[in-house]
Amino acid sequence: MSPLAYVKSALAVLAVGTAAHALTQIVPLPHVSVLFLAAVITSAALWGLGPSLFAAILSVAGGSFFFYTPLYSFHVANPQDFADLTVFVVAAVLVSRLADGVRRQAREIADARLKAQGEALREALLNSVSHDLQTPLSAILGSATVLESLEERAEPRARRELAATIREEAERLASYIGNLLDLTRVRSGQIAPRFELVELSDIVNGALRRKERALAGRELRVTVPPGLPMLRLDLFLMEHALANVLDNAAKFSPPGSTVSVAARREDGEVVLEIGDAGRGIRAEDRERVLEPFHRGSHSDAGPAGTGLGLAICRAFVEANAGKVAILGDGAGRGTRVQLRLPVPP
Repeated sequence: MSPLAYVKSALAVLAVGTAAHALTQIVPLPHVSVLFLAAVITSAALWGLGPSLFAAILSVAGGSFFFYTPLYSFHVANPQDFADLTVFVVAAVLVSRLADGVRRQAREIADARLKAQGEALREALLNSVSHDLQTPLSAILGSATVLESLEERAEPRARRELAATIREEAERLASYIGNLLDLTRVRSGQIAPRFELVELSDIVNGALRRKERALAGRELRVTVPPGLPMLRLDLFLMEHALANVLDNAAKFSPPGSTVSVAARREDGEVVLEIGDAGRGIRAEDRERVLEPFHRGSHSDAGPAGTGLGLAICRAFVEANAGKVAILGDGAGRGTRVQLRLPVPP
């Protein structure tokens, strides 16, 4: 046990003793030891059995010295006072053990829950890595092998298609590894936003440039009205967060459909809403998909994904004091991801 815990227990006893002395100047207390029990319970709940027993010893010594006759002496002359202190000692020991037991049990439950969450995350990570790394690597290796075996007189179109497959799968692999690295930053608490005043249009334009290839074949509707206030944000984190949402919108909406990006001001916030024309996310899944490795219930039949994009988006938005919400108009009517960002005073 840390010596600091015993120092804190002593300070708790001192605080209770000071309060008891002030009270006895106003109202005579027949059993002042009851007040000292508060210091014992606090010590047991916060610092454990040892400091709580230490607090009990200090309480008995302080009570007998300052509150029981003869004053300023450790001798207790009145049998009733002696019985009072004896009952206090027994009660303090019992309470200390009970409170320490509850504290240990709570800690064990928390440790077990944390371990279970860690195991679940590790299993999800292994499953994701085994699938989402293997798929693009297999495509890259297969295309490269075919490209290598083609004769010089082979059609240029076939070569271009194989080269495009290699590039697309390599980009997909790089995106997946980037998401894993971002998740590591989130989990280790290494997100350190570098705040600056930025225009929302700069964030939107930057994210759209990043996802230009992914959004090809979709109709884009961008509505960022002039006059929106500047925001105090980390430009890189917010652009990355929006790019992840756009990537999801492109992935889950069919070619030829509309992807919308609309901004507006509501009271002290700027609301940015990204909508797609995909299958939508069920109401019961809308909170879960913001957690790492969680995908919608119907996603197994949809495009491949890691379940990291929205989780990283939420972490980056919350690092900028914003909020993320998943909205929808029902099954088959698409998904709307809403980012709420505070307007600086």
